[in-house]
Amino acid sequence: MQPVADADYFSFLGLSRRLKIDNAELEKTFYSLSRRLHPDYFMNASEQERQSSIDRSSLLNDAYRALRNPVKRAQYLLSLEGYKEAEKKAPSELLEEVFELNMQIEEMRMAKKMGDTDEMAEARAELEDALASLDKKLNEIDSRLFALFDQWDESLDNGAGAEERKTVLDRMSELLSHRSYIRNLVRDIREEVSDVR
Repeated sequence: MQPVADADYFSFLGLSRRLKIDNAELEKTFYSLSRRLHPDYFMNASEQERQSSIDRSSLLNDAYRALRNPVKRAQYLLSLEGYKEAEKKAPSELLEEVFELNMQIEEMRMAKKMGDTDEMAEARAELEDALASLDKKLNEIDSRLFALFDQWDESLDNGAGAEERKTVLDRMSELLSHRSYIRNLVRDIREEVSDVR
């Protein structure tokens, strides 16, 4: 199999657009293609063939990085299906909690400025509790997301119509948006908490 340089990542690696893939098989395909496409094998070839080898090797690396990670794989599939990068929206059930977290972060910053170690410790403890809750929410989102992977693959197997596939993709896009928002929130809180140690 000689990969087509302008193919999408799935096609380039000889895969269908499924979300549940065998990572061991993906890795095996990647290493096999890496050996065949490596620019060192084209040292005595024409300039055009050498450049083509470099381009295909680069595409192979990009494809492998995107498809070996399940979340990136879903994001890539959504982009192929015409979805733009999901806007990072707070899940509606989290809006009040996010407001409170932002207040706690601000309280910790003020306590830090004023040197109030008791207030800093209290705010830090509250934020660490919030982190545990957010980590749990991320795990729940991942479980729901991976269940949608099964639904997507089943829709391909069953020859489902465009509307049914779109419903799965819409739900996946929304979950990825929520996941991204919460991950950014977790990162911001961790940065604040680590500054207070």
